[in-house]
Amino acid sequence: MQNSEQSARGETRRLFLASALAIAAIMFAGFAKNYYLRAWLGTRAITAMVHVHGAVMTAWVALFVTQTLLVARRRTDLHRKLGIIGAFLAIIVVALGVYTIDRSIVRQHLDTGMGAYALTFAAFDGVSLLLFGGFVLTALRVRSRPQTHKRLMLMAMISLLPPAFGRFVAYFTHRHVFIIVLVLMTASVLLCVCIDTVRHRRLHPAFAWGGSLVLASNLLTYLAQIAG
Repeated sequence: MQNSEQSARGETRRLFLASALAIAAIMFAGFAKNYYLRAWLGTRAITAMVHVHGAVMTAWVALFVTQTLLVARRRTDLHRKLGIIGAFLAIIVVALGVYTIDRSIVRQHLDTGMGAYALTFAAFDGVSLLLFGGFVLTALRVRSRPQTHKRLMLMAMISLLPPAFGRFVAYFTHRHVFIIVLVLMTASVLLCVCIDTVRHRRLHPAFAWGGSLVLASNLLTYLAQIAG
């Protein structure tokens, strides 16, 4: 019985590691043309702030993969120590993301009122960014409950995927990008939740409400995009 439980836990750790690597791959693919491989693909120049934003996001994704790998290798001692760095880095991710979205809105909509500003903020994935911050904060508060903690962190990472999905889809088509991203986000959430539920024969509460929030935020983003 004990061996069976240990085997199940090991398989769960591998599944979460695979999810982390898949998310990192999506992030890289989405921003390869305009950031990671820009020097070779000859795309337009980017500002210093975009460089900083890209570096911070890259550091966060790298930390997330490292943390997941440490858990897979049962180095929870190092995982906890790096978690302190992760808390501060998550704050920078949200703050810098909100600043970047705000500057984009100001540049493109100089006469935007509060209502239109909120709509544009949502259309620029601002709701997903704030949801990311909420997930990370909640995950840190329940870090003594690892099964809940890791699922919330995975939902936090998935909530950051829309910009990467949007850019990746735009490599191939500029038609119906918003709806394709919504479909991809829905598929990402359902895939993680369904695999986890089948493996454990129960829907974990963190995935139930966390997945619902991610889906709701992306539907809101889609509605804001088509309204704009």
